[in-house]
Amino acid sequence: MTTPAPIAWRNEYSVGVAEIDTQHKRLLELLNKVNALNPDRSSSAVRSGEVLRLLDSFNEYAAYHFLTEEGLMREHIEASEDTVKHVVAHRSYWSIISTFKKRFEQGDEKVNGELVEYLNRWWINHILETDQQLGRELNRRGVH
Repeated sequence: MTTPAPIAWRNEYSVGVAEIDTQHKRLLELLNKVNALNPDRSSSAVRSGEVLRLLDSFNEYAAYHFLTEEGLMREHIEASEDTVKHVVAHRSYWSIISTFKKRFEQGDEKVNGELVEYLNRWWINHILETDQQLGRELNRRGVH
């Protein structure tokens, strides 16, 4: 696995809600730490559980972020198919992460690269699609 290039914040990632944008910036910083670890080149990192510790730290912040978004939805947006889909996307993320963690704990040698690829793809897509839609809805309701 080659180490993914660092993900720099770009204006297109902004959803127009300061609290969410700040959290997205922090998530990308943490994701860059996951990317930089490149556990495929360091068997000691795999043996020491460094990957799992970093993933746990990342996901602890992700949980906080999801709670923030879901709280903003409850407070400002009437329940709809879109809000349900957004929450389902969050729950699906946890299900897939749980599967990755089990594979890691079982010593699956392919899991490291697949996990990093998944995290990068999921977060960028979620920010650019699902969270952009959330940002537009919140902006319409005066939340910036």
